[in-house]
Amino acid sequence: MNILDCIPVGHKNAIDRDVLNGLMRMGERQVRRLIKEINDSEDDSLLIINLQDGKGYFRPAPDENNLVKIWRAQERARGNGVFGSVNAADRYLSRSRKKQKKENFLEKNQISLTDWEAQLKSK
Repeated sequence: MNILDCIPVGHKNAIDRDVLNGLMRMGERQVRRLIKEINDSEDDSLLIINLQDGKGYFRPAPDENNLVKIWRAQERARGNGVFGSVNAADRYLSRSRKKQKKENFLEKNQISLTDWEAQLKSK
């Protein structure tokens, strides 16, 4: 079954996620993947959105550009939140690499006490 056959046009006709999963006879992850594939396609006439208002998924009607703008802002904010966490991980890993380089430098330039005593005795 084509997911587009199950997703109505217009926010007032939105379909609940559980109902959609049942119609598609798929789990939630599979349905989300199909929605992502449609939204990632090059066809600019296709868009499936969910405003997270409890109503579910729908294809925007021609007069619902304001809802598309709200959804876009919602998704952008979610993306920024994810990238904030990814940036924190990058900073953490960068700190770890700097610390490791510093430790390697110190180890490379250290001399053991035994080696130092041996050098003093040989002079």
